[in-house]
Amino acid sequence: MRELMVFIGGEHAGTLVQNDAGGRSFSYVATYDGPPLSLSMPVGNRVYRTKTVDAYMLGLLPDDARVRREAGRRFGVSGNNPFALLSCMGLDCPGAIQFCLPEREAILDRPEELVPLTDEQIAQRLVPPSGRQEDTWFREAERWSLGGNQSKFALRFEGGKWYECRGAAATTHILKPGIEGMRLEALDEYLTMRIARACGLPSEQVQYRTFCDVPAIIATRYDRQVGPNGVTRIHQEDLCQALSVTPEKKYAEDGGPSTPDVVRVLWMTSDPRSSIRTFAAMLFFNYLMGAPDAHAKNYSILHLSARRNVLAPLYDVASGLPYDLSGDRPLRMAMSIGGENRLGFVRREHVERFADVAGLKSEECTNLMANLALRIVENSSVIANKMAAEGVVGVGELAERFIPRLESHCRRTLQQL
Repeated sequence: MRELMVFIGGEHAGTLVQNDAGGRSFSYVATYDGPPLSLSMPVGNRVYRTKTVDAYMLGLLPDDARVRREAGRRFGVSGNNPFALLSCMGLDCPGAIQFCLPEREAILDRPEELVPLTDEQIAQRLVPPSGRQEDTWFREAERWSLGGNQSKFALRFEGGKWYECRGAAATTHILKPGIEGMRLEALDEYLTMRIARACGLPSEQVQYRTFCDVPAIIATRYDRQVGPNGVTRIHQEDLCQALSVTPEKKYAEDGGPSTPDVVRVLWMTSDPRSSIRTFAAMLFFNYLMGAPDAHAKNYSILHLSARRNVLAPLYDVASGLPYDLSGDRPLRMAMSIGGENRLGFVRREHVERFADVAGLKSEECTNLMANLALRIVENSSVIANKMAAEGVVGVGELAERFIPRLESHCRRTLQQL
């Protein structure tokens, strides 16, 4: 039997156990009264078993089994065992979570170790000379972990410089090179997220820049707060974790969380009606932007305190409109609106069905989608032109493929409402 100490916001919250048969369980320490590890594991004296625990742990790790196996190879453990992986790379996880072997607890109190990086080093990490996606994620001395499928890595930005975080040091930013084979995909995400902000949606702060001519989108971590005393971790979990669903089933069409499932979770937040309205705006925005990847792992809950939790800002949204992702067939969204997930097919009756499921007024939802469509049409070309004036390379090419399709889709949706 092996144990991992689980810390939430620096406080010892509980113990993760793996028995000799490979079964895993989690229990809170009796004195803990902070935010739960997950809504699927409320604070109390209950012991949570393998199915629930594994769904949570896998949500902290890369989705791609090849990347996990490579991490296991580098750390000398099984890449198929989330307990083993997090024992090596669980000192800076999504949210305020840290996993630590009991004999290594002292590492949490050591001074942070930050290693400065040059633009050349970051460029080589964004596009590894090996060409292997696995080589983007990890370095042997790092102990952070991130979920998701897209290549990414985490760094600290401090005093105008970039640093690799070692040991228990907290990262502050996530860097992504974009999806391989999709030209200007990182720029697509940056433009999409700027449009989201222009539409008034709560969304993560993003930058787009190049490192030695290698482009990257840089997200400021909303689960980190930088202050005079350093970096504070803020606890969060994605909705697959909250529903005890493994990442391999993150899409509704694969049996994963559907729109009603998300609504059910949001009723558990501190201000459910506000969270559900915000989710409605995010869901409609993803549809209007033709963003097909807004599955349950791309929505999260922030646990701000033991009894206060809210829907996290919008993140990881990129439009599929600049690309021919589905040939002659309609592009499909990860989640449906009133039972319809095909791009261009959502009508007023689907929005009204969604409103009924969400416990919102039909007119409120219809007006919300219509207003979002109008704001996207008003702002998309303006933002693209601003980016061109800022000297962003490639925005003209992207906008030519993107903006006419986007505006046409939004105008068609307005007619169907």
